[in-house]
Amino acid sequence: MEFLLLGFFTSLSLILAIGAQNIFVIEQGLKKQYIFLVCFICSISDCFLIFVGIFLFNYFGQYFTSIIEIILNILLVIFLIYFIYSKIKLSIRKIYFNQKFIKISLISVIFKTLGFTYLNPHVYSDTVFF
Repeated sequence: MEFLLLGFFTSLSLILAIGAQNIFVIEQGLKKQYIFLVCFICSISDCFLIFVGIFLFNYFGQYFTSIIEIILNILLVIFLIYFIYSKIKLSIRKIYFNQKFIKISLISVIFKTLGFTYLNPHVYSDTVFF
């Protein structure tokens, strides 16, 4: 039971970090356009990716427990250093927000949600690798 709670709260703390996916969800909420569908797709996708991470770690853990874990941790540290560097570089520039709300179609919202979920490397570091 303690591992379930530890995994739940660790996943919750990682997923609650503001990233591209969460910014998109917040934006859709402010626009009041298809917010339930966007949240549903994101939560199902995150749950699926967490189970994929657990399955992969369990599968590879039987064969190369320490080697795979060290390699994944090194790759994750390299990714996080690059991610932090790119965010610091991006924060130097000014950011302008578009305040015009344009109604977009349901199909467009679904594809954008899937794109922000599965094309975002931050999602994989949060759900699969951690």
